[in-house]
Amino acid sequence: MKVRSEVTSAKRALLFGALLIATVAPSAALAADSEDAGWDSGGGIEAGGRIFIDRPPSGFGRAPPPDNWLTPRTSESRAKFEEYGEIRPGLFVDTLNYWAMSKNGLYAVDFWAKDIGFNNQSYTFDWSKAGEHYLWISWDEIPHLISTSAKTIFGGVGSTHLTVDDTLQTNLQNNARFATSTGASGVTARTNIEGFINGAATNVTIGTQREKGTIDYRNTQNSKWEFKLEYSNEHRTGTRPLAVNWGYNFNAAPGRPTNFVEAIQPLDDRTQNINASAQYVGTLWGQRWVAKLGYFGSFYDNSIQYFDMENSFCITCALGAGAGDRGPNLLRMAVAPSNFANALTLSNVVDLPGKSRYTSTIQYNMMRQDDPFVDYAPNGPIIGLAPLPATSANAKVDTLLFNNVLTTPLSKDLKSTLRYRYYDVDNRTPELLFPNYLAADSWFVGSPRRNLAISYTRQNASADLNWRAMDGVVVGGGYGWEQYDRFRRDVNITNEHSAKLYADADVFGGAARWRSSVLYSVRRYDTYDAEALVEHFGLQFSENTEQMRKFDIANRDRVKLETFLEIPINGTLTVTPNFGLRNDWYPTDIVNQLGVSRDNGWNAGVELAARLSAGLGVVLSYNYEERERHMRDCCGSAPGGVIPANIWSSTIDQHFHTVIAAVDWKALPNKLDFKAEYLLALSGEANDTVPCASGNAGCTGSGTGVTTTQFPTERGSFQRFSLMARYGFDPAFVRQMGWTGEAYARLRYIYERNHTQNWAIDNLTPYIPTPDQTNDLTGGGRSIFLGAINPNYDAQVVALSFGLKW
Repeated sequence: MKVRSEVTSAKRALLFGALLIATVAPSAALAADSEDAGWDSGGGIEAGGRIFIDRPPSGFGRAPPPDNWLTPRTSESRAKFEEYGEIRPGLFVDTLNYWAMSKNGLYAVDFWAKDIGFNNQSYTFDWSKAGEHYLWISWDEIPHLISTSAKTIFGGVGSTHLTVDDTLQTNLQNNARFATSTGASGVTARTNIEGFINGAATNVTIGTQREKGTIDYRNTQNSKWEFKLEYSNEHRTGTRPLAVNWGYNFNAAPGRPTNFVEAIQPLDDRTQNINASAQYVGTLWGQRWVAKLGYFGSFYDNSIQYFDMENSFCITCALGAGAGDRGPNLLRMAVAPSNFANALTLSNVVDLPGKSRYTSTIQYNMMRQDDPFVDYAPNGPIIGLAPLPATSANAKVDTLLFNNVLTTPLSKDLKSTLRYRYYDVDNRTPELLFPNYLAADSWFVGSPRRNLAISYTRQNASADLNWRAMDGVVVGGGYGWEQYDRFRRDVNITNEHSAKLYADADVFGGAARWRSSVLYSVRRYDTYDAEALVEHFGLQFSENTEQMRKFDIANRDRVKLETFLEIPINGTLTVTPNFGLRNDWYPTDIVNQLGVSRDNGWNAGVELAARLSAGLGVVLSYNYEERERHMRDCCGSAPGGVIPANIWSSTIDQHFHTVIAAVDWKALPNKLDFKAEYLLALSGEANDTVPCASGNAGCTGSGTGVTTTQFPTERGSFQRFSLMARYGFDPAFVRQMGWTGEAYARLRYIYERNHTQNWAIDNLTPYIPTPDQTNDLTGGGRSIFLGAINPNYDAQVVALSFGLKW
C-alpha cells in the first residue's frame, strides 16, 4: 500500500506540473500570432490550515460484552462525514487559478486547480482562439468512502482471492453443523463460533476511487460548420461490500442457499467514452436549418472477471449427498462483464413557414457483451452437471430512437406543441437452454432453465396548447399517450393515457405570482399472463412471482399536483408557500394480488426571503414531506392456484422535515462579509402490519388479524451549521506589502451532526448467534457480517485561509 501511495503522489505531482506548464506556455507561444503581442494575465490562490474541534473516529474497536464490538449504537464513524472527499487537519490549497488573454481578445487560456493533494482534487485547463478553436482538458478524482469500521476475518482484501486462516475454518466447520439447533448444543456451538470470529476479525477500510481524465475540442473555423470531439477515460479501483450465499447441510444435499457471508469485492475497471459530432447551419426551403451528425462510443473493460473466497465454515466439506458436512469449500462470485456500445445520431432543427419549428432525432445504438462464461465449478467437476450450451452469452442489444417535436404558433397568443417518440429495444441475445444448473455453489438442480431475451418497443405521443390569455396570465394543457409493447414480460402491451393542465399567472392585481400544474394518468395492460408469456419459455414456475405486482407493468392510476405562490410584501419580504401531491393507486384484480397497492405522497412548505437593508439578507424555509405505501405479501400455497394463502398487509409511513436558514450580511461593503447557514433534516419510517386472521378463508397460519408493529421505527437527523467571515485587506496596505492585487482572509467554522436509529444496523456485529433453522434465508446461525455501515458522526472544524488575486 505504501508503494502505491508513493506512486499515486508522484502521478499527482507530475500531472500538476504538466498542467501548470501547459497553462503558462501558450502565452508566449501564441504571442507571435497576435496583432498586439501584449497579454493580460491574472489569477488567484487560496490556501490555509484546518483544525478539528471534534473529528469523528474510525468507528472500529471492541466493547465489553454483550456488544463485543463498537456499533452504530455505541460509536461514531468518519465514513459518512468524508464519504465524497477527505477532510484532513493541517495545511491545504483550496483553489489555484491562472488566466491569460491576448490584448486583442483573440487568444485565452485558463487554469483551475481545486483541493490540491487531496483524494477529491480536480484540475481544468482551457485554451481558445476566438471563433476558431476551443480546447478543454480536465482531470479529477472522485472518491466514495463506504466504511472505516468494517470487520472481517478474510485475508487478501483487495485481491481476487479472499482467504481464511485454516485453523479458524476448522473450528468454524466443527461447530457449524450445530449452529442452527435450538437446544443446548446449539447454544454452545453459537457461543464458540462467536468467540472464534470475534478473535479473528480485523479492521478494513472499504471504498472506491475514480480517476477521470477528459479532453474536449471544438472547431468553429467555418461559420457554417462546428466540429466537436470529446474523449474521457475513467479508472475505478477499490473495494465494496458484497453478500455471498451458498447451501450447507449435514448428512444431506445442501439444497437452497442457507448461509451468507458479507465479503469484500475488489474493483478494477475502466470506462472510455468517445463523443464526436459535426454540425451544419444553413438553409432549407429558404428557412434556417441546423443538422448534426454524431457518434458516441462507450467501452467498459473489467480486468476482474470473478473473485474467489474461501468458505469460512468449510475446509473439508464435500459436495452432493451423503454423510458429513455438505457444502462448497470455495465460493466464486462473477462480476460485471466487459462490454461496449456504439451509437450514431442524426438530428435536425428546421424553421418552417409561419414561424413553426420542427426538431427530429434519429439514433441507432449497438450494445455488445461477449465475455466468456465464468467457470461454474470452482470446487471441481460435479457429477451429472451438464456442460454449458455456449462459451459466452454473445449478448446483442440494438436500439432505435426516433424523436419528433413540432412547435407551431396558431396565433399571437396561442402555441401548439406536438411530440412523437419511438424507441425500440431489440434484444438479439441467443436464448440458451441450460439442461441443469449449479445452485448456491453447492449442488445442481436437475430441471432445465432458459435465459430470456427481454425486449420492448415504447411509443410516446403528446399534444400541448399554450395560451397567453392576457398580460401576466398563461394557461395550458395537453394530452399524452404512452405504449409499451413487450416481449418476454408478464404482460404483452400496456397503454397509459394522461391529461395535464397548468397555469402561470400574476394574481392579486399583479402583486403575486402563482404557478400550478395538475396531471392525471391511467395505465392499463392488455393481457397479463406470467405463466404463458414468461415462465413457459423460461422453464420455471413461481406462484408468488406471478401474483407479485410489477411497478412498470401493473395497472395504475396517478394524480400529480404541484403549486406555489410568490408573494412580495413591502418590497423587502417575499413569502413563497408551496404544495405538491403524488398519489399512485394500483387497482386490485385477480392477477395482481401482492406487492404495492397504493403509493401516495404529499409535501408542503413555505420560504421567507427578506432584504432587511442594503447589506443584510435573510432566508428561512420549512418543508414537510410524507409518503405512505400499502403493501401485501404472502406465504403458503394458493387455493386452486389462483390467490396465495396467508396474505398479510403492511403500511409503510415515511415523513421528512427540512428547515433551512441563511443570513448574508455585508457588514462593511467590499471589506467585511458574514454568511451563516443552518440546515436541519429529520426523517422517520414506521411499519404497521396486519397478519391474516387464523381461520379466515385463505389463511392457514396462526395470524391474529390485528395490527402490529413489524419493525421498530427508524429515525434520522442531520444538522449542519456553517459560519464564514471574509475580510478584504485595505488596498493601500496590500501595496505597502509589495502586492499589486487583492488580498483577503477567510475564516470558516462548520458543525455537522448525523445520527440515525435503524434496527437493522444499530447493534450489528460480525456474528449474530441466532438459532435460525437450516432453510431460513436469514441464516444468522451460520452467517458473518462486515458491520460496515455506520452513518453516525459529530464533527466541528475550523479553517483559516488567505487568498491572493492578481
